[in-house]
Formats: sequence, structure tokens, C-alpha cells
Amino acid sequence: MDNNIKIGDIVTRKSYGGDIYFTVEEISLKRDGEKVCILRGVTYRIIADAKAVDLEKQDTRKVLEEVRREFIASARNAYRRSVPVYRPAFLWGRVRAARVLHIDGSKDFLYKSFDYYKGAGVAIVGKYASEKDQPLVVREYLEYYRPDILVLTGHDSFKKNADKQNINSYANSRYFIEAVREARKYQPDFDKLCIVAGACQSYYEAIMSAGANFASSPGRILIHALDPATVSQKVALTDERKLVTPQEVAALTSSGEKGIWGIDTRGHLRWR
Repeated sequence: MDNNIKIGDIVTRKSYGGDIYFTVEEISLKRDGEKVCILRGVTYRIIADAKAVDLEKQDTRKVLEEVRREFIASARNAYRRSVPVYRPAFLWGRVRAARVLHIDGSKDFLYKSFDYYKGAGVAIVGKYASEKDQPLVVREYLEYYRPDILVLTGHDSFKKNADKQNINSYANSRYFIEAVREARKYQPDFDKLCIVAGACQSYYEAIMSAGANFASSPGRILIHALDPATVSQKVALTDERKLVTPQEVAALTSSGEKGIWGIDTRGHLRWR
């Protein structure tokens, strides 16, 4: 019994103990008539597939209210931990935070990230592009908007018990890798363009080798929807005379050091 699962439903997986909320994005039928659903995380940047019979439909209104409260709390906590000591200077126009170009494979997460940046006073241009399209559009957006920080994210996953060094073990990591490479062709200087890339369980080592400053996920774990924005905000609001360390980033994100890591990166807060 699949409880009449439909596209757009919020569900959990019975086989995983209902640990994560997902939205049903696609439904396909196998030759034997069995329904298979493509799922995207509601609070985490995870993509998965599951048989419809393994899914349990949730009360959409109740879940969305729970998620709304959770996002507000996450944003507040991250902001408190990373609030700049230069806040009074912002009010007087004495400093300029970095320009952030945030390209996201999730419209919902893009909007939530936009609100997060706005609350911290960071200049943000947000663009929706599916993970597979990001390598195709990133150069055009970079040339037009000329950001200081680039975020490339969406949803991803790692096949259970698969080879971590095989790109085919990941749902979307190849697209983040390709997009980072394209971005580095535009600006090879890691201090002039900070790149934050990846999603849940992404191929961290390959994304870093492609040219990212920070990436997910060294521990192949789930990362929160706001984690990429938290990292880019930290870089945007750190004095250009200082470095942002991976340890600082890990302390700010929900996923910690196994979720997002990287290299020492120069801040982009400039005094006028």
C-alpha cells in the first residue's frame, strides 16, 4: 500500500525510521508496475529515491510549520555566532560586505538562503539553476555580476556502500565539480573569488581539487539547507585583513567539520 503518494507530498521513509522529511519530486513506474519516487530533503540538501511502499505521507501543514520554526532558529543561531563586530560601521556606511552570487538547485532553499543573507546585511544575487545546468550558466553569471563569493549548491547524495573515489557514486557531485572548474577559469585567484560548493554527501576531495575554497562533505554526511550560506556569510563579513579558517566555518555550520571543510580564506569585508 503506497497511500496514494503524489508529486509534492511530504513523506518520510519507513525503512529509515522516518528520520528525514522529503518532498516527492518525481514518480516513475517500473516494468512490474512498482512506483519509485525521487525525493528531495525539506531541511537537508539530500536527494534520494525510494519505493512508494516505503514512504509514509505526512501532514503537510504541520511539517511546514515545524520546518519554518526550525529554519528561523537555525538562522538566528548562526547569525549570533557570526555577527560582525563591525555592525555599527555598517550603519555609517564605513565598510562594504562582499557581493555573493548564490546559485542553487533548489528554489525553496534559495529563497530561505536569501532571507538569511538579507538579515545579515550581505549583498546577495540569487539564481536558480538545476545542478546539471550550473556548469553551463556559472561563467555567464560571474561575468555579469562580478561577485566576491560564489556559492554552488543544491541537492546531492552518495550511494550506500559505494566507492567514495568514483564520481558515479554521487547523484550530482560531477556538476558541482564542473561548475567550480568553470568558475576558476574565470577567476583563478582564491582570494579574489571565494567558492563554496557542494550539498549533502558530496565528493569533497574532487570539489576541492577543482578549485573550491570550501566544500562538502568530507564525512559524506548530511548538511543543512543554510550551511552553504552560513559559510559564505562568514567570509563576506570577515575583515579582508584576516583569514577565515575551516575550524571557524565548522563551528558555525549545523553539520560541523564532517559537513563542510576547506582552506584558510581571506575575508571580504572592506573598509571604505
